[in-house]
Amino acid sequence: MLFFTLCYINQLPNAILLGDTIRENHPNAIYFIGLIDKAERIPSAFQSPHKIVSVDELVIPDFETMTATYNTAELLNNTKPFFAKYALQQSDKVLYLDCTSVLFNPVDFISQELNHSSIILVPQLLHAGVHPDEKQILNTGIYHSGFIGFKKSDETMRFLDWWGKNTTQKGSTNLCIGLNSDQLWLEHVPNFYDNVLLSKHNGINIGTWNLPERKIDVSTNTVNGQPLISVNFKGMPYWPALNRKLKTYPLTPIEPVYGLSLPKENKTGKLIARNLRKINSLADKIIDLLQ
Repeated sequence: MLFFTLCYINQLPNAILLGDTIRENHPNAIYFIGLIDKAERIPSAFQSPHKIVSVDELVIPDFETMTATYNTAELLNNTKPFFAKYALQQSDKVLYLDCTSVLFNPVDFISQELNHSSIILVPQLLHAGVHPDEKQILNTGIYHSGFIGFKKSDETMRFLDWWGKNTTQKGSTNLCIGLNSDQLWLEHVPNFYDNVLLSKHNGINIGTWNLPERKIDVSTNTVNGQPLISVNFKGMPYWPALNRKLKTYPLTPIEPVYGLSLPKENKTGKLIARNLRKINSLADKIIDLLQ
């Protein structure tokens, strides 16, 4: 099985750490880093132990339009179907993980599941009534695009063609009109395509969105009694031991060459939004108690 991830130059240390943990669990694994940038812009002193494939090596229809339309985060997500096609030219089984992920245990079971499935999706939530605000997940997408399995098949290629067409043309992030770059399109996949497996392993793709329902036991590396497979650290700090590993790949920040710049972080706006979510969550609980 081939593994791959996507990143900008600034995220190369994350992508390398992911690759290191993949090799620790799968010594003979094939792994490449899809770079949404020009390879020649990587500083000459920075050396990656893993193969890097620049987006310039792929033929992505309307890529110039995409770079002029999407911000850097959207562009990275929206190239995913095209890198998945590239990966399937190298291997019959492919697993994508976000570059902010770390693998803690082998995923041989994913390879076995791909013997019988063309596409493996991972739901954001698995347990009803545990997350404090389940409706948030309805806005961003029931399935998370940070962990997806693919098997080479006609069905998978039809899916990637359809997904790529939508991420090319309708890949912006605007939750009010039902767009969340590449992710919300996954809602249709179990209905539109055959041989789609919804993996309900509690140890897969742990992240901020599902922490309320996942009890991690670090001493045994288990989650809700199942092996801890992967954690996606997007939006949260890495554990101290992983932070130390990240620092072994120092890199001076480089402005991405492709995609629109992300808007400057509005900390005041985020604080207000966070407090509003807390108020809404509390109101929901009170209403539930009164009913």
